[in-house]
Amino acid sequence: MTVNGGAARDLLRNLEEIGNIFQVKFACLNILPAQREFIENLGIEVLVPSKQWIPEGGLWNEIIAGQERSASRAWRNHAPIHEAIKWADAIHLTGGNGSMEFPQFVSRNTPMHLHYLESKPGIHDDISHYSPNGKNKWKASIMHLLQTYQRKRIEKSFFLFKNNNSWIISANSKFSAENLYKIYGIKGSVLYPSVDLSEYTREETIGETSELEKIGELERRDYVVTVGRISRFKGIYEAVEHLEGNDLDLVLIGGGNPKENKNLKRHAQQYNVKITILSGVSSEAMRAVIRHAKAVVGFAHGEAFGLTPIEAMAIGTPPIFVNEGGYRETIVNHKNGMLLERGDFISWKSAFELVNDQSVKEKWANAGLLQIEKMGLTPENHARRLFEILNQLILEGEMS
Repeated sequence: MTVNGGAARDLLRNLEEIGNIFQVKFACLNILPAQREFIENLGIEVLVPSKQWIPEGGLWNEIIAGQERSASRAWRNHAPIHEAIKWADAIHLTGGNGSMEFPQFVSRNTPMHLHYLESKPGIHDDISHYSPNGKNKWKASIMHLLQTYQRKRIEKSFFLFKNNNSWIISANSKFSAENLYKIYGIKGSVLYPSVDLSEYTREETIGETSELEKIGELERRDYVVTVGRISRFKGIYEAVEHLEGNDLDLVLIGGGNPKENKNLKRHAQQYNVKITILSGVSSEAMRAVIRHAKAVVGFAHGEAFGLTPIEAMAIGTPPIFVNEGGYRETIVNHKNGMLLERGDFISWKSAFELVNDQSVKEKWANAGLLQIEKMGLTPENHARRLFEILNQLILEGEMS
């Protein structure tokens, strides 16, 4: 939870509606104070170890599956989690760091649903081993060899869902479902994430105005926004490169460690692009920055779903993304945004010019809300669909 990325945002925004249907206990290995306060204010008990789990990276941990082994110990040693497993009629597990070590502690007769978001970066793909600037491609083959034990351990966790009618997997997009089958040979349904239209509104709030004033430097320039950690997978360096010569600043919501941030800013200087990096910002600050942007852009390589496009649609800011992955399921080209080829700099320049037309922005904004409604991307629909899935598992378990 402490990464506070799209998976955590989606889980939290759906939790109130889920709590209206189920009696819920929320179990995790780590959590931010603001997240815990939000959940407990919903009347939901939070089960987290007193000494929270900290996932560690590094080459040695990749070789020995150190992150997975430490997560397994954390689940095993947290007694309230095991009491909650016995208490529950069913379990809803969201994929993420440490999540796939949880199923080993659940009885195979207990109904369980896994919301599959994506595979752990680098285990079954090459792009995650590249440097943020796209270099060091040679590392992929070496890393895949070193990760043999880790990969087998992760695959074993997924294989627990095979040949067990009490356990089921839903992917967060059709694209993600294809990867689930391609990598693990498991067919899953689709449970889309959501956007809360009462949070991502068309009207600016007083809180947003206050947050934007704190940032200050964005008021005097035209800019576009991209969201994510500094990595080649998220394509942050590519966002800089596609802005060259467009007289637009870049705001990155996310970023990396101080060295990564410094290197990115140096890269931006080479392309004469001014960049602002905002890390650990509030939801209100994120909405404010998106609302006042010329567009929201994304260059991720094979994003499983991508919350940012639908968040932009909800607010009414044009989404312009690469024509890849889950982006293609929410963005309809030239209807509610644009899907462009990576490296087609002429088309990107034309797109940035197009969104200066207010009539285009209004047309796309209206179509964006219709797309959200058409796909049912709301917390209410998410919770209802989850109830259908879990209720069916519970009923089948009672009949068997």
